Amino acid sequence: MNHPAYTRYPDLKTKTEPQYTEWKKVFAWIPKTTLGGKKIWMKSIYTRNVVIEWTPPTYPAGPYSKKQFATWDEILNIKMSEI
Repeated sequence: MNHPAYTRYPDLKTKTEPQYTEWKKVFAWIPKTTLGGKKIWMKSIYTRNVVIEWTPPTYPAGPYSKKQFATWDEILNIKMSEI
């Protein structure tokens, strides 16, 4: 991104990128939709939070902070596509 704001405020670039927490194993007591679109419940799944530290004032911050759910297979697919 070569926006002039990033030239003037270089630390702003890292604040606008999504930050991911580590995957944690949880038990899905109620139906949860995974990243792959599957509905899973009454099983162990993995969850992580996605947070964008800073958003422009014209955009609400709520939609950018969310919780993601995935199965072990989906996590492996994500890790393998990053390589």
